[in-house]
Amino acid sequence: MNTSIGGNFDPRFQSVVDLFAKQSRELPAGGANMAIYHRGKQVVNVWAGEATPGNPWSQDTISLIFSCTKGLMSILVNRLIEQGLIDPEALVTDYWPEFGQAGKDQVPVKWLLQHRAGLSAVRRDLTLDELLDTELVLNELAKQEPLWAPGTGYSYHALTFGHLAHKLIHSVTGLTAGEYFAQELAGPLGLDAHVGLPESAFGRLAPLVTDGKREAPSVPFAVGSPDYWMAKSMTFGNAFDHTVAGPNTGFNDPRVLKAELPGANGVMSADAIAKIYSAAVTETDGIRLLSEETIDRAIVPASTGASVWGEPGPWPARGLGFMLHTPGFREFSSARSFGHDGLGGQIGFGDLENQIGFAYVSSFLRSGETEQDAQQALVRSLQQGLANLSD
Repeated sequence: MNTSIGGNFDPRFQSVVDLFAKQSRELPAGGANMAIYHRGKQVVNVWAGEATPGNPWSQDTISLIFSCTKGLMSILVNRLIEQGLIDPEALVTDYWPEFGQAGKDQVPVKWLLQHRAGLSAVRRDLTLDELLDTELVLNELAKQEPLWAPGTGYSYHALTFGHLAHKLIHSVTGLTAGEYFAQELAGPLGLDAHVGLPESAFGRLAPLVTDGKREAPSVPFAVGSPDYWMAKSMTFGNAFDHTVAGPNTGFNDPRVLKAELPGANGVMSADAIAKIYSAAVTETDGIRLLSEETIDRAIVPASTGASVWGEPGPWPARGLGFMLHTPGFREFSSARSFGHDGLGGQIGFGDLENQIGFAYVSSFLRSGETEQDAQQALVRSLQQGLANLSD
């Protein structure tokens, strides 16, 4: 496999690039890309490995970023909040009247963003074709009874977060989440970035490769048990299986890539993610996406500690859509950072204090307890570098 490093970087960030190079040499397959913006300027954009077997990763390579997409959707929704088009304290029914069924009539918008709405999975088992029908999923969520009393606790809305964010965006803009992403983020910043991949971009896509360690449970989970609901938030019953991505299956399936699943199927480079977060925290190419006041409201911890399903910690902290800097577990580069990680070891975040946009993506998907270790090592290296950085 090609293990050379491509791209460019500011020598002040040598240490984090050296670590990226070391990690990349250890990849058994696939490739990776890391990008950093500092004070509105690109200071790192490096890549390594293969986009496809025998073909090296390049500046034009894009890959699926899983739940890093949620962070980008959260930028869009918080931007609409800043513009006064969405009120996080208002009832969801103000924007989506059909949502008020089965005891959900008093749910405020903020609970959708904080993973506190009790809608982390659709109760009915769905096929993949049904899952890819956005309106069908939204109708199921609107009519079903919540999985727990909304507001009393939280659980990660692994895929449904994207549907709920889409509905909020569509209700006030008339655009789908993918269309609004293109209009507000990708287009103005000049990015090859997509939520719903067009056919014309498939030639630049690095297919996902797994480490083969994700296994189905040896005994099916008891229906209605915590494990059942946590698994169903990812599988939707019959839509996906435990392997996540095989050749032309799972998230490598062209139907999945072309659809809009704005909680999980953004496709872009690390540079695109980092540039978006840079524009969120400081002017970048003449664009500023969020005000300091908006960010400070969005990063107030709202969902912390154990979830309603009681899985063991440590646990990430979440604000208004974003994952937050959680020392010792899921770290960013300062306490005023916000973003989201992604399945298999991806991450993207912005740092208001240091004016940083950072992202790491990999087409090789890690699993198990060490799934996020590589990107967290890079983040800690960045932390150290920022502490020693001189102008």
